[in-house]
Amino acid sequence: MTYPYDQNPYQQAPMPYGPGYPMLPRNNGMAIASMCVSLAAIFTCYGAILIGPVGAILGHVSLREINRNPRAYTNRSMALTGIIVGWVVPALWLLFMTFMILAATGVLGTGIQSSFND
Repeated sequence: MTYPYDQNPYQQAPMPYGPGYPMLPRNNGMAIASMCVSLAAIFTCYGAILIGPVGAILGHVSLREINRNPRAYTNRSMALTGIIVGWVVPALWLLFMTFMILAATGVLGTGIQSSFND
């Protein structure tokens, strides 16, 4: 036997879920690592030769991933920062060391060399 109060005449079918939120682009972890490693190369002395290119290479790889799927990743600027800093820091370090070697050997003049001997 069914009771009339067990039936609800106003009951509707459940509504299906909507389309949902769109997927937001996420950060590329390799671009973050590239920027961090390249910036760490600024504060290391001899590590700039070894650490800087590693950051630049990570930046190139992450920039390639970002360019392949631009809707999935957002931090293109971090990858570019890693590339630029990663190549500029070792280049400046090599220029500085070349200047120091030339100045110490007297190629640049005796005035500079005498300041190293004092």
